[in-house]
Amino acid sequence: MLTKTRAFVLKEIKFRDTSTICTLYTKDFGRLSVILKGGRNPKSKLSGLFSTGNLLEVVLYKGNNRNLHLVSEARIIRSPMTAEPDMERFSAIYRIIETIRNTTGNEEKNIHLFDALALTIESLCCTCQNTDAVVAWFLLRLISNMGFEPSIEHCVMTGSRIMAILEERPDSALYLVYDPGGVALQPPAIHSRQAWQPLPVPVYLLMHTLANTDILSVNDLDVLPEESQQLCDILQNYCSMHSDNQPPVKNRKIISQIRSKGI
Repeated sequence: MLTKTRAFVLKEIKFRDTSTICTLYTKDFGRLSVILKGGRNPKSKLSGLFSTGNLLEVVLYKGNNRNLHLVSEARIIRSPMTAEPDMERFSAIYRIIETIRNTTGNEEKNIHLFDALALTIESLCCTCQNTDAVVAWFLLRLISNMGFEPSIEHCVMTGSRIMAILEERPDSALYLVYDPGGVALQPPAIHSRQAWQPLPVPVYLLMHTLANTDILSVNDLDVLPEESQQLCDILQNYCSMHSDNQPPVKNRKIISQIRSKGI
């Protein structure tokens, strides 16, 4: 079946002499593996298009019950990695792409998730004051669209309204519990730290705000970089505990080191 769809490039690997196998996240089919026959040949019309992070419009031969589909045509819609070098933007996009690749299943269509990804990449390519806040915004939508959205309005242990408790006791301790997923005013009886993690109040307030904010308004928020970075790490850990694949923790540490050194 010949079909057209939009797709983000998640990964590219060389195959044989001149071909390339790519992992795509498509709007109409979810995650797919495709082959670009002769795609590395400089004379190929596909040459140079399938770089990680690129948003493309692709025409492919999609076969039923096949793990690898053939790309016929493609054109670039957005290429975020070719703009003026910006390590913060590059690392944020890389983190998002890696998360999508590690948490989505093959051919699991999710148009809402694709649209959230497109909005996030577009925001990162524009003037972005706090890339971590944008990434955290996306992770909240990813978690929601994957079906394990945490309860952030009410304590998952007691049912109490968390904002009301914080108004009375601003120094209350908060925890993000993995199962049942949500914020709690006390840690669960399970003592394993793999079942929950501390959630500082300022980070919770940021999470609450981002959950109720559209992507265009994120840059208008007065956000401390360390709080948005901490929220990203907390949400990434929460996401990994609810997915089949572990996130690339080592890769995230390397990116953090590069950013801190300003390389």
